[in-house]
Amino acid sequence: MTGQTHARTALRTALAALILIAGLSARADAQTIAPTAETAAAVESFHAARTDRYAWVEETETPTLNAKGAAVVRVLERAERQGLRAADYRLPATDSPTALDHAVSLTLLRYLTDLQAGRVAPKKADPALYVFPREVDGLALLEAVHAAPETAKAMADLAPANPVYRRLRRLLLDYRTLARTGGWHPVSEGPTLKPGMTDPRVSEVRRRLSSTADLTPVSGATDLYDPALESAVRQFQRRHGLDSDGAVGAKTVAAMNVPVQDRIRQIVLNMERFRWMPDEFGDDHVFVNMAGFELDYVVGGVTRLAMRVIVGRPYRETPIFSDQIRYMEFNPTWSVPAKIAAQDLLPKIKKDPSYLSAGGYELFAGYQNDAPRVDPASVDWAAIPKGRFPYRLRQAPGEKNALGQVKFMFPNQFDVYLHDTPARELFAKSVRNFSSGCIRLQKPITLAEVMLAADGQDPGQVRRILDSKKTTRVNLKTPVPVHLTYLTAWIGEGGTVEFRDDIYGRDALLEKALGLI
Repeated sequence: MTGQTHARTALRTALAALILIAGLSARADAQTIAPTAETAAAVESFHAARTDRYAWVEETETPTLNAKGAAVVRVLERAERQGLRAADYRLPATDSPTALDHAVSLTLLRYLTDLQAGRVAPKKADPALYVFPREVDGLALLEAVHAAPETAKAMADLAPANPVYRRLRRLLLDYRTLARTGGWHPVSEGPTLKPGMTDPRVSEVRRRLSSTADLTPVSGATDLYDPALESAVRQFQRRHGLDSDGAVGAKTVAAMNVPVQDRIRQIVLNMERFRWMPDEFGDDHVFVNMAGFELDYVVGGVTRLAMRVIVGRPYRETPIFSDQIRYMEFNPTWSVPAKIAAQDLLPKIKKDPSYLSAGGYELFAGYQNDAPRVDPASVDWAAIPKGRFPYRLRQAPGEKNALGQVKFMFPNQFDVYLHDTPARELFAKSVRNFSSGCIRLQKPITLAEVMLAADGQDPGQVRRILDSKKTTRVNLKTPVPVHLTYLTAWIGEGGTVEFRDDIYGRDALLEKALGLI
């Protein structure tokens, strides 16, 4: 039997054993841990190229791990530290040293692939995700770990390098430690607690906030809702996306009573999302978190501007993808999408025939560029059936224009972009999913000025163009990467732990795909 044939036989033996383990795994979707053809091919190439007999086991007749193999197994047994499951990386029992050697390689590569690219493909977790997992070079990973003088360090260094991922990993350790001590005690339901009140439930709030370091514990229980507790409550509300009013009402109590195990699952799910993302978003970039209703504009690695945003409604979710902002358009017109015209505007037009003229809309006979204009008063709106709109609508620039004074364009298949809005009052709300899919900005003019300055252009032109009232396009010399993301747990640069509600149900989809429910 040739060396290559012997290696293939051992590989088949190891594969069979690991597939058996996959079938017995506690993970609901057991097939996800069965070795893939790509993994098997990388392992076969790794062992076929070796000059020594074994990579991970001793040169003995009985299967015994060598120092490198034992180090690999110790890391696999601590996979929970990376938000993975140690049960998914168990080695099979075998009497063959060669089969064990190959099994270590197969399991190690499965672990490294899960660690770097995620346990499930984004599209499998959620068809609405338009992000792509990292490409993994299995052979290179195996060779790198085996060649490293410190096996455990080499494996740790292959985890996502994004600083938010690493902060989440530390948070996971802290919350699991907290869970082992019983987690936090719940707050009883009851009337809203406000500053200055005295109530037995105030002591429960103190105890709860002390568990997560929102409040420094004080000796003895006190039922008085004092200023120190108010400050702690407001901080808790801010980092959970609630109205920071200091009143402990039903929503705040509900957030306080989310069990620590649920928060642990939330952390694990968001660590998985970071495996789909690049380690670096770019020195200059725009980062939008839909679940957090926030945007950060980063220049030279430093956040230059942060603002609130409004994202798509639950039935018109803002998609998740990355692109590049290429130009801005000031004093824009709005070509109303047919779906919005039929579903949103037609009922308003039927109710008030003057709606179009009052809003500065122009009506055209079709979507061709040369389609003639139509007088809205000549249309029998009552005769147009629900869900149909046989015309084209365009809203002229102005104060009532739905896009406001500027839009930031990154042409894409979803027709989604960033833009201003005349509905400024909506930014005061804590939950801001009101749009038809685009992202509305709290500080669009400031963003335009800062972005143009960073691009080496005159920011003063923004005011001059706006004052001209003319629709004007300004191209960026260097396109700016924009990342539309969905995170329900993260830690900010200042160390603040943030949690948000799963507004689009994407946590639930990912949890199901990972077999956690």
